[in-house]
Amino acid sequence: MSTPEHHTVIIVGGGPAGLPLAVVLGGWRPFYRGGDLFRQRYPQFDALLRPFRDTLLNLDFRALVRAGVPPVDLFRLLHHPGQKFRSLDEIAVEFRPADPIDCLLITREEVGGLWNNVPQNLLTLSPGQWMEFAFYPLAQHAQEQRLDLDVNALILKRDLLGYYHRVPARFGQTARIHTREQVTRIQPHERGFLLTARDVGAEATRRYTCKYLIYAAGQRCILRRLEAPGEDLPFVTNRYDRPEDFPGRRAVVVGGGRSADWAATELYDAGKQVRYVMRQPFERHWRLISDSRHGLPYYGRIADILESRDPRFEAFYETRVTKIEAPGRVTVACGGQARTLETDHVILEIGGVADYTLFHGFPPLRLIDKHDSYRFQVHQIRTHPHNHESVDIPNLYPGGYLAEGIGLVVIAMHGATYAIAGDILQKEGKLSC
Repeated sequence: MSTPEHHTVIIVGGGPAGLPLAVVLGGWRPFYRGGDLFRQRYPQFDALLRPFRDTLLNLDFRALVRAGVPPVDLFRLLHHPGQKFRSLDEIAVEFRPADPIDCLLITREEVGGLWNNVPQNLLTLSPGQWMEFAFYPLAQHAQEQRLDLDVNALILKRDLLGYYHRVPARFGQTARIHTREQVTRIQPHERGFLLTARDVGAEATRRYTCKYLIYAAGQRCILRRLEAPGEDLPFVTNRYDRPEDFPGRRAVVVGGGRSADWAATELYDAGKQVRYVMRQPFERHWRLISDSRHGLPYYGRIADILESRDPRFEAFYETRVTKIEAPGRVTVACGGQARTLETDHVILEIGGVADYTLFHGFPPLRLIDKHDSYRFQVHQIRTHPHNHESVDIPNLYPGGYLAEGIGLVVIAMHGATYAIAGDILQKEGKLSC
């Protein structure tokens, strides 16, 4: 067997957690430049950082944590000193090129991760500028590409993907990124980690080793299953993109999260009869919709539909699917009674979980359940707060939401980039002292 290809760092996952790490490790270093808004709002941090002439990756992250300042929060404030974007000058951090570390990113889809596979017209839950990376503000991207884009508005999938897809070439990282490649196994190795991978849709494998592994594969690697008979029938799918993909007039949507809300709403607006099946009680679903309807347009729309009591849209709460049968029957259990729904399609939007089954031969990873008010849940890896390194496996860094303590909002996730990159570069002696 051939010798594995070795890299100092390998990043698994090219979404909003893995992609910025590839750029920062690939040679783009953050420096403090300050700004009027940052100085006004955070004078204590300005006083700390103004004398610091080195890259911010060389900060003493342990000391920051001891002082009660998580690094992810400091970098979030540097990037977003205000909730609204007003000008590029307000961003209190700037990036300068430097020598890269030997790094490879492997992703099973194009960069952008999960956003490659969400519905075509989906709006995010956040303003566009919250989805950006500090080294490439969305406003700068819009200027360069001559786009008419309000960076403070909710951003559409297509605009966000266009931004993410431009990042590798824009920052000279294309050669360090392998797309359409699936990591299938991770094992201990004398050089650190041994990864087995294959091209998506192919059987031939290749092997890599690395000293540091950043696992940023995301929270939806393994799609959940109903574990009900018939869920593998041809008219059942776990991917919703657009109404045109579902001919016929009837659809059953199973879920309860925002992806299911989106699918049920869009299918209804396309003229279909929608039965929306979910395990949660009405009160929980309606509380979120009511809290969000005036700030998020699609929650306003589903609220209007539910309040209309149109028989073409029927919601089933505290209900589970017990059986699916051809040619198009779904049996559900609701309130102790069984009911059969006739349908042309069953759309499963029941979420997914992070895939830790790839790890073999390591000590068990201790996991923590993390939830948010939008019914989003993740099993996070226990990590050290100053660098997001696993407490169980040295030199393993979970990226983004997979790291303990990272808030389940995008504006919090990107800040984890700098503590991870800084820790690796400091260990390798790649930063000045």
